[in-house]
Amino acid sequence: MNAKLKEAASTVMSEATPSYPQQGTRVVSASKRNLLPNGRLIKDGVLLFVHAHPDDETSSTGATMAAYAREGAKVHLLTLTRGEMGEVIPEDLKHLQVGDPECADNGEALGEYRTGELVAASRTLGVASRFYLGQAPATATGTRKIYRDSGMVWGEDGKPAPNPKASSDSLTAEPIEPQAQAIANAIRSIKPDALITYDADGGYGHPDHVRTHRAVMQALSLLKSSQKPVLVWGIEGEFDETDKRTQAAIYGSTTAKRKAMREYGTQIVVTGDDTFEYSNGVEQKISGVETYRLLAGDANIEVPSGHEPAGIISTSFTSILLGIMAALGGSIYHAWIQYAGDTPIPVGLGLGYLTVFFASLWGATMMRRPVAAPILAAAVFITIFAFAYARPEAPFVLVNPTAGAAIGIVGTCWLMGAPIIAMLAAPVAVRSLRNEKQQLREHKSAPSFSQPHKR
Repeated sequence: MNAKLKEAASTVMSEATPSYPQQGTRVVSASKRNLLPNGRLIKDGVLLFVHAHPDDETSSTGATMAAYAREGAKVHLLTLTRGEMGEVIPEDLKHLQVGDPECADNGEALGEYRTGELVAASRTLGVASRFYLGQAPATATGTRKIYRDSGMVWGEDGKPAPNPKASSDSLTAEPIEPQAQAIANAIRSIKPDALITYDADGGYGHPDHVRTHRAVMQALSLLKSSQKPVLVWGIEGEFDETDKRTQAAIYGSTTAKRKAMREYGTQIVVTGDDTFEYSNGVEQKISGVETYRLLAGDANIEVPSGHEPAGIISTSFTSILLGIMAALGGSIYHAWIQYAGDTPIPVGLGLGYLTVFFASLWGATMMRRPVAAPILAAAVFITIFAFAYARPEAPFVLVNPTAGAAIGIVGTCWLMGAPIIAMLAAPVAVRSLRNEKQQLREHKSAPSFSQPHKR
């Protein structure tokens, strides 16, 4: 094992009692209850959490992540290191800890093990995607594929201090510029409405947390205004009465947070329903209330819901195209008839009606224009009429109810019924859009995460 890393590991502990800020102990009356910008429905929201090591996302923001994921938001996680310098709690895994006499590497095995823990915890929290710095989309020219955990030492005041023996390939020893560029590329790719990371103090002061904050803020400076998250939040450390920045308080899922903590067997011992300890044995509370301070953006800004109606020209063009395609598809199989004895069963006609109805409903709801339904209905009628009468000697759709043949009756029902079926999608679309507007009004008027979740 690298002697320098072994020496670094031996400096991690000191005699001072470690000190951590307590989460959610002070919530100001004017705090927001949502990390997303006003106007963005939670189910449509995209959030990017940027953390330094595996387990940080759970212990610092796990309740928040689980709450948003449960409500349908897309929660993404970028972790900058694999936590190679972490202290290991279980005796049977001590050989993974850098500095242990039986450790055979420089923390690579521990990093791999902690990655497995991270995957399991992310699944518990409902994370949509997770990746390390150096992995797509968090890559850039000059970015390392792997950034090593820098480690830390406990100062005499019980606060973290930089590890003087940090490896040369650690997060804090490497240049910040490629790290920031990679984070900027991840933001461009994910397009989050809100980005959550550490405040300037790193939460409790770990050097990698502080570097993460600085790299994120530098990444934001590399982005155009249109590419930046609407809101950027920092995890609140010690409550400061003089801090006038907007506070957000999320009452999230304690149960999911506790369950995710249990996935980190190398780092965390869950000692009760609402308490846990790291390797230093300092008891901390598992809080379902997590608070943040606004780092960038305007907390009062109103953004479009993301569901603005399409223009009338694009609505008309799309509806006509959909109508032609639905009429063509239905005309191909409308004459498919099955028989139960002597009784004809118009299976194809039913499928044709379904095709037209769902094409009309999709067009009206996706374009947020119920008028799309009658436009599509007209296109359907004209298309089927052309199939029936453009070539009278060899019609594609046979319209002849007086002949008595089932196919003639089916053809007539297809020509006359398909436009009516398409029109039926209009009231369904109106109701759907009205319900969505009501949800948006409720979203604007009521706190989103104002009460603890029991699940």
